[in-house]
Amino acid sequence: MARTSATGIEAAPRPARGFTLVELLVILVIAGVVLALAAVNLAPSDSETARREASLLALDIERARDDAWLGGRPTAVVLADNRLQVMRLGEGREWKPVSGRDRALPAGLHVASLAIDGENVNPREPLLFLPDGLGIPFRIGLAYRDEKPAITGDAGGSIRLEAR
Repeated sequence: MARTSATGIEAAPRPARGFTLVELLVILVIAGVVLALAAVNLAPSDSETARREASLLALDIERARDDAWLGGRPTAVVLADNRLQVMRLGEGREWKPVSGRDRALPAGLHVASLAIDGENVNPREPLLFLPDGLGIPFRIGLAYRDEKPAITGDAGGSIRLEAR
């Protein structure tokens, strides 16, 4: 039945509105592919995560070194029980924790080895920084899943990250 207006003129039939089921399915497939590609690219790889976490740990160690240099007191870093603790030698010659500098190592990251002056030692040994600016060479071997980054320090006080 044709529609007629009040003036008696027949109205043209309206074109169909909306999308067909096939068009909607094509859009959903394209959106799914784009989301899947984005999710793969947004999740960091193990090597990126290991590098980021090792870099943060290296920065904590550099800060402890700077505390010794600028604060005029020996400072030590202890990496034990999946924690980083910074200690400072007090007036009474006892080691005291530095407030606000104790933190847990990220999940999955652990200290695999510690070498001080070329000699392997227990990873729980303190890493000492003196106020004179001279350091003892060290190497902290880390492990994060299959990644093995390391933090090294030389006699001149330079600290760097080795990503493997």
